Amino acid sequence: MHQWSGAIQAEPGSPSTGARKLLLRTSNRGILTEIITAGKANRNRKLNMTKKLVVLIIVVLSTALLSGTAAVPDKQVYEFKAFARVSEDITLSSTMPVRVATVFVKDGDTVKPGQMLVQLDDKAERIQMEQLKAQAEDETRVEAAAAQLAQKKVDFKRIEIARVKNAATELELEHARLEVTISDLSLTLAKFEHDQDKRKYKQAEAQVDRLRLSVPVSKNDLPGDTFKVFKVFVSRGESVDRLKEVIRIIKIDPLWVDAAVPEEIVEALGLKVGQKAHVRPRNAKVPPAEGKIIHIADEIDAASGRQTIRVEIPNPGGKPAGKTVFVRFSPAARSTIRPADKKQAANPPADRTEVSINKKGTS
Repeated sequence: MHQWSGAIQAEPGSPSTGARKLLLRTSNRGILTEIITAGKANRNRKLNMTKKLVVLIIVVLSTALLSGTAAVPDKQVYEFKAFARVSEDITLSSTMPVRVATVFVKDGDTVKPGQMLVQLDDKAERIQMEQLKAQAEDETRVEAAAAQLAQKKVDFKRIEIARVKNAATELELEHARLEVTISDLSLTLAKFEHDQDKRKYKQAEAQVDRLRLSVPVSKNDLPGDTFKVFKVFVSRGESVDRLKEVIRIIKIDPLWVDAAVPEEIVEALGLKVGQKAHVRPRNAKVPPAEGKIIHIADEIDAASGRQTIRVEIPNPGGKPAGKTVFVRFSPAARSTIRPADKKQAANPPADRTEVSINKKGTS
């Protein structure tokens, strides 16, 4: 039995120690050569594949540039994350320091255009309005001035006849003519003052109307349009300062959804005002609501390269605004997109998803 001492023990009939070392070095050299050769071959294969890929990309881009555009699939649609907001948000305030007389509504009430909400104290304004109304309706001064003018005309006619008969002097005739002119101006002044009284009455009436806070009326209002009382800031008997918030109302039917869409997608899909769009809530089980585009921003955000698209959707159920939704756009017709944009469309941002539509039109 041999004890291991770290040295190579020669066995009978085996090569010498120097011969074994030479064989070992030769074997290692051969293995290393094979490894180097395999590595070079692998690098060559990778280099060839890279060259082929670059050539393929150049050919594709060249073909796209020569053709001008690349087609976007007709069945491809895009979704963008957004928030549903109110279509109108109105805060009514007082135009002068005044006391609150009556509050007719409370938070959460449904109101219609023209409906009275809050009555501010208008006693002093009403007294002044009644006084100006009486002056505006009183035509005594105008009638008196008209009667005086008629009398002066009669006097002038008599003196004119007397002058022909030498029964009146030229000075008397001239004096009578001047009296007619003065009376005519007096009538004009009386009519002007009467018209001013009417304008003052209208101004006082408008002041009284400003103390009645109602839902604003617009020519764009449709039958059945309603608002929600979001917040009443005052109570009856409370004094409010000028321009202090009194009541806030919002319109949640319809709702507005503003989606920030990349400009290349806007161009690719051919988005236009009046075009249909679909809005779905975060809950995937709820079917999307059909709306329409009512506004496309005239300016593109320079930092993000996005354009705001406003979609209007009906909300007959009165669902609250502020929820997270997803706006879905699809091409109105076959659209085209530049090659550089196609690459970006293939990698949508985190707030955008691409949805493929099947033949039945469901996602």
